[in-house]
Formats: sequence, C-alpha cells, structure tokens
Amino acid sequence: MKLPPRTRRALAWLAVAGLYTAVTLLYLRPIWCVGRDHLAPSLADPLFNLYVLKWSAHQIGLGLPGLWNANQFYPTQGSLALSDHLLGPAVQLALFSNAIAGYNFLFFTSFVASALAVCWVMRRAGLSWAAALLAGWMFAFSPFRLAHLSHLQILIAQWIPLTLWFWDRLLAERTWKNAALFLLFYLLHVTGGCYLAYMIHFPMLALLINRIAIEKRELFSLRSLKILVPVGVIAGAVLLALFLPYLRISKSLGLVRTDAEIRQFGATPASYLTPARKSLHLSPQVKWFLRQKLGVRSRLLFRPERVLFAGVLPTLLFLVGTVSRWRRRRERPADPWERGLAFAGLLSFALTFSLVYAPLMRVVPGLSGMRVPARFYVFVSLALAHFAGRGVDSLRERLARPWTRAALAAVLGILLAVELMPLPLRWEPLPREEEFPAVYRWIAREPSVKAIVELPIYTDARETRYIYFSTLHWKPLANGFSGYFPESHRRLTETIRILPDQNGLDLLRDLWISHIVVHAESQIRQRTLRKWEARFAGRQVERVYNSGPISVYRLLGAASSRNPKRAGL
Repeated sequence: MKLPPRTRRALAWLAVAGLYTAVTLLYLRPIWCVGRDHLAPSLADPLFNLYVLKWSAHQIGLGLPGLWNANQFYPTQGSLALSDHLLGPAVQLALFSNAIAGYNFLFFTSFVASALAVCWVMRRAGLSWAAALLAGWMFAFSPFRLAHLSHLQILIAQWIPLTLWFWDRLLAERTWKNAALFLLFYLLHVTGGCYLAYMIHFPMLALLINRIAIEKRELFSLRSLKILVPVGVIAGAVLLALFLPYLRISKSLGLVRTDAEIRQFGATPASYLTPARKSLHLSPQVKWFLRQKLGVRSRLLFRPERVLFAGVLPTLLFLVGTVSRWRRRRERPADPWERGLAFAGLLSFALTFSLVYAPLMRVVPGLSGMRVPARFYVFVSLALAHFAGRGVDSLRERLARPWTRAALAAVLGILLAVELMPLPLRWEPLPREEEFPAVYRWIAREPSVKAIVELPIYTDARETRYIYFSTLHWKPLANGFSGYFPESHRRLTETIRILPDQNGLDLLRDLWISHIVVHAESQIRQRTLRKWEARFAGRQVERVYNSGPISVYRLLGAASSRNPKRAGL
C-alpha cells in the first residue's frame, strides 16, 4: 500500500528527528540518568544561567513587575541587564517543577531543534535529504557549540535559520502569511537572550541588501509597504522593550567595553584552525605537546571564544560545495537565498575579528555592549553548513547508481559522527530546591530579613551558589555574578572577604544590608568566626540563626525597614 505524500513526509521528518535525538543522547551521555540533579560541564556559567532562568520564570509568574531588578548585586538597580535575560526559555522552564531538569531539557533540545531547523531550511533551499541531514548535523554539533556548552544562550540557536529564512521569504513575497511566520520566529529568537538577538540583525541586513538588489523599487511599493511597515513597527516595539533597559542601565552604571576586551574575545586567523577542547582532535598527547610548546598561551589558544574550526570533514565539504557552485555560476545562477546567505556569512565572518569590530563598535548603536565578537561565528556556521551540504550533493551527483549515492551519504554520516563526537562531558551534582540548606527556608520565612550578604564573598563564579540558593527566598542579595561587576560589589570585595571589620560593617550599613550569612566549613574559619563574634557580638551584630557551619547575624543599627537610595550604585 502506497502512503500519501503528506504521510511519507511526516514519517521522514520523524525519522530525522529520531536520528538527531539518538546522536544528541550519545554526545551528551548520560544525560538521561543525571539530568534531574546535575549540570554540565561546570557549576559556573550553567549555574548562573539556571539562576537567570528561575528569576525570569519567577517574574513571568508575577506578571513581570520588576524583571530587570534581579535580586543579585543589591542595591544596584537593573542587575538583570548585566547579562542575558533568557525570557523565552524561562517560559519553558516554568513548565517544570524541577528547575534543573528544565534547564537540561532546554540544553538537550537546543541541539535537536537546531539540527532540525537547519535541515528543514536546507530542504526548502533545494538540498537533497542526505545533504540537508548532514548540514543540520554540522551546524548543531559544530565544535564551536561544543566549546560553548556552558553558554545556554548561545546554544539556543534553533530560531536563527527559521528567522533568516522567513525574513528572506517575506522580502521576496510580501504576504501576510510570510509576515506572520517571520514575526513568530523573530520574536522567539529575540526573546531568547540579548547576544544573538542583537547580532542577527547584521545577517538580516545582508539579506535585505541582497533582496533590494533583486527587487529594486518593487520592494518599496505601496503594496509592499502595507505589509513591511507593520512588521517593522511590531519588531521595533519588541526590540525597544528588550534593549532600552540595557541601554538605560548601561548608561547609568557607566558600563563600557574596552578595545582590550574586544581584542581578547575576538577571533584571529588561527581561531579558524583551532578545535574545541572537548573535540576528538585534541587527544591527551596533543594537549601535552601544546602545553610543552606554548605554556600558558595554550590556554588562551583554546578559550571558547577562539575555537572556530568547523572540523576536517565539514571544511572539506564546504570547499567542495563552494568551488562547485562557483564553477556552475553561469549555467546555474545562484539562488537569491543562497547568495544572500553567502553575503550574510561573509559579513559575520568579518565581524568575528576585532580589527573590523572595534571601529564599528564606536559608531553602531549597541555594538559596544557586546564584548565577544567571535560569537558572530554562529551565523558563519549556518552559511558553512549550507555550502557543505552543497558539497555533499556535488559528490553525490558524480555517482550514477542510487545505492552508491546512499553508501556515500552513510559513509559521510559515520565519519561526521565520529569527528564531531565530543569527549565525555563532566556532569556536576547540584542540589534540587527541596535539598537546599535549611537556612534559606528560614530566610524566606523571617520577615526581619530585608537584604543579605553571604560571606566569604568572591569576585568569580563561586558567587553562583549564593545566587542559586537565593531562588528559594528571592530576597535582595549583595552577592552576584555576571560579565560586569557593579560598583557596589567591587566595594564589598575590596573591603570584606571572609568577615567584616569595623569598616566593613559600616559599609554594609551604608548599603542597607540587614543580615550577614557566614559560611564557616573549615576549622580555621570557625576559629576566626569565634574571634570575630567575641569582638562584635552584642554591640555590632547579633546571631539570630545557626545550623551546622552556617550562621546568620543581624546587623545592629541597620535601617532594615527602609528602602535604600540606589542612585549611583
């Protein structure tokens, strides 16, 4: 019995989704066992992103009354704007009772969905099933993404190919259907975070310029503008709502990115030949050799921002596809989408380099807020996957028999699976909310606790545990972690580290902190805490809670019932 075409297509996509799912399970092994109470590959950025997701989900549940005033970095206002907001993914997280499982669902589906989205777009662009399948694979599991396993906001890239595709469709055919589809995927993308949400406008500009060259005046006809103008108004309104807080808070805090930072996080020519640390290209022997030859510089070479090598097989297929399309440019002119995607990929490629990025940063609004130019590689990778897919089809066309073409696709798939397979991930255990230390439930119930600081205080990712545990009570917390550390946090870390002296206590009062949470796990810290108590207890502080190594002190004389004046903080 012959199945209807629609049923065959549905079964084909189901098989593709199953294959991508199986590959992702293999690559992220054993996520099915540890996804409820572990994060990969560390408890630094992933834990911070989990905190941001929980904060945004918490705010969505309340109706977004104070979204940008996250409870970290108290008393600094607008602390959420120091990082990605992750609003869109937070909606999905709200569906999970276990936030860790919700995070890992987003983590896992970012690979499957990204591969499916690229595969779908490549099929629409005319690639064969085999080429589209491998192109989706090369994009979703590229070494660049493996190097950014800690950055969920970079991994959630599934809306990029769909946004760009339907933007090009809208420019080519100005219909309300295309307008609705573009807005759907555009809004899904820009609500996913700020980095890729901002950067996508550069490839969109490239596609627009490409279509203007083709459509000319027709694109600006009254009939076209009746659709394009409302689309622009809606998209612009969403962008203003999402990015104006970043602009306002950045200006109020005097936040700027320096040329030194841009050079540090920009690509170099060597970046496009540098594999990811978790790639099979870097065996222990190769790592040892590089450490011997380069010393400390080997760490800089393999930092995630400078790992842009697509892999041997994807690069070879890209070269085959590019050369093939160039040779056939006269007999088969490039499709407008393909030409626009190539233009977008070249523009994004240029922007990964600080030499191009830094001068533009001074004139293009908003660009100075992004310190990692190399992240434009996401859009380079999409163009590379497309032309690598063309390379697959070019090789298949040279084979006359169907079974030989199928065999070639199978061999390429096996080689790709082996080359792109990461080394086993390190999954770090993390307590679920019901397993949090009892002190955080006490803080949640205690009405006198208005704002807290947890000690020791740090200037690195060790702060993430404090902000993660604060998701149980959501009370203002002076600790925090992000790409920026505001003035209030800098003053605290310069004045206080383990325990506050008199100057530290005075600073805490100035910052309107009502309680101090002290962690004294070691015997040395416990002895230090007893000496500190002997000096300040009863006069400056009062211990109001103790459970094991954790003690809570009320700061005497602090105006805990009043709101602080946050100007300049």
